[in-house]
Amino acid sequence: MPMTQVIEGDVQLSLLAASGHVGLAAEMLSSRFGLSMQYAENVLEQGYGLLIARLCNDEARQAVSLLSAMGLSVMVQPVEAMPPDEHCDVSIRMSDPWIAPKLIVALERLLGLTGLEPASFDGPEGLVVPSLSPARAEWLCAALRLLPHVQAVASDHQTARYDLFAEHELAEPVFGAVRDHLRLLGCAGTGFGDALASGLERRALERVLAQFPNTGLFGVNQAFQRYELLIIGKGSLSVAEFGDFLMTRPAARGIPARLLIRSLPLLVESWLTRRAAQQFLADYSAIGMHAITRLVRGWSLRPETP
Repeated sequence: MPMTQVIEGDVQLSLLAASGHVGLAAEMLSSRFGLSMQYAENVLEQGYGLLIARLCNDEARQAVSLLSAMGLSVMVQPVEAMPPDEHCDVSIRMSDPWIAPKLIVALERLLGLTGLEPASFDGPEGLVVPSLSPARAEWLCAALRLLPHVQAVASDHQTARYDLFAEHELAEPVFGAVRDHLRLLGCAGTGFGDALASGLERRALERVLAQFPNTGLFGVNQAFQRYELLIIGKGSLSVAEFGDFLMTRPAARGIPARLLIRSLPLLVESWLTRRAAQQFLADYSAIGMHAITRLVRGWSLRPETP
């Protein structure tokens, strides 16, 4: 929010991004505005968050000018407003295990990450590097895309949406309680694929997970998801039409046409982005077949993204 926009009463100052003279900025915040050095250094090191909880407009103008000169980007907000979060998470995964040593060395050099192993990239989101500035996230993705068989996707915190999944089928009492809680959030019955709910903001997801600890619930950023698509029925197609169509799919090769129905469910697409999975579902439905999607819950040894 620019300083030219008038806010009545006292305001707060929040940090959007930090670069330049962070040490000098911490000293200035401590001596000029009464922050403890430890608090100032923590916020500046994090790169975003609430800097000064309350000050008058004149003091805010002075602070903005001083901090901008030191390379800090700040925002003036009404008191008790949520500090802005303009950071990004980056998901990194690989489709060929032979690239693992090169990828690990690259991440050690680029980010100073240590202790990585191929298993670090497994899971429904791959390896997630959290809370990077947009510029640094873009730089990291560009650098990693130079490596073959490596996929890097960035998602900013403000627009990120999450889907809620369960590691295993929930017992009825727990499932009912989760469903009721999701209904209060306005997202019950809206799960895509095998998700219990879709489109949760980060804070809503955190509240759900805190409400139901140790139940196997977990959230996955929609930008980082990959899906498999399975045919589960011939739908409105005749047996002959169904067989003719599926025989063009690699997954059906080697299966006699008369046995295709018995072979269901049949995996016909894999490693799909969420949007691609939605489109494939619509396409198969338009053809007349019954299909479902399910989240890919492990990344390692998977094929390239279509």
